[in-house]
Amino acid sequence: MYYLLSIIIAALLTACAAQPHALYQYSSLNALMEGVYDGQLTIGELKRHGDTGLGTFNALDGEMIIINGSAYQIKGDGTVTAAGDNIETPFADVVFFKSAKSFTVEREISCDELQKMILQSAPSSNIFYAVKIEGTFRHVRARAVRAQHKPYPRLIDAAKDQGVFDFNNVRGTASGFYFPDTFGGLSVGGFHIHFISDDRKSGGHLMSCEVTHATVDIDYLTDFLMELPKSGGIYGKTIGTAQQREVDLIEKGR
Repeated sequence: MYYLLSIIIAALLTACAAQPHALYQYSSLNALMEGVYDGQLTIGELKRHGDTGLGTFNALDGEMIIINGSAYQIKGDGTVTAAGDNIETPFADVVFFKSAKSFTVEREISCDELQKMILQSAPSSNIFYAVKIEGTFRHVRARAVRAQHKPYPRLIDAAKDQGVFDFNNVRGTASGFYFPDTFGGLSVGGFHIHFISDDRKSGGHLMSCEVTHATVDIDYLTDFLMELPKSGGIYGKTIGTAQQREVDLIEKGR
C-alpha cells in the first residue's frame, strides 16, 4: 500500500510540475543558508520538472544552469562541463519555460537597469517570473563557489571561497528567476540569475553585467511546487529565517 501511494504521489508531483507556468523548487534557501549542501535529487530527476533553471550541486560544488534541457556545472576554478544526469543537487529551481512576454534591448544597459525594465513591463511584482536574456554582453562579472567539505560551513562563510570571473564582449544567456520579497527564505528574494556563454566555456552566478543587444523573454509563473529532501542534513538542522543582509552579501557582494 505504501509503495503504491508513493508511486501515485510521485506521478502527481511530476504532472503538476510539468504544467505551463509552474515553478518547481527542490529544498529551500533557508536550508542552504544553514549548510545543508547534500540532497538526494539527481539532475535527471530535476529535468523531469523543467527545461530551464538554476541551482547548485552537492557539497556546493559550483553553479548550475539549465538551458533548453541541458544542464551545466560551472566550478570555482571557472571550468564549465555538462552535468550528468546522475549528479545530485541540494537546491534548484526549474520551469518548463514558455515566454509570455518578449522585448529587445538595443542600447547599452546594466543588468540592474534591465531588471527594473522587466518589473515595469510585468503585470505585478507579487508573482514569480522566469527570465531569459539572450544576446551580447559588453561585460559580465560572475562567480562560482568552490566545493565545500564536512562539517559544512554556513553559506555566508562558504561564499567567501569562490572564484570571481570577468568576461568582455561575450555572447551568451543570462537566465533565472524573480521571487517576490514576501517569499524570501524559500528562495532568493528579487532576481536570482546565472550566466553561460554561447560557446559553453564560461559562466557562473551573475553578479553584474552590461548588455549591448539582447532579447528578453519572461514567463509569468502562477504555480509553485517545493519538494524537500526525504532524509539527510535538513532533518538534524535548526533552520531559521535567512537574513537579508547575508543574502545580499552572497548574491552581489554588497
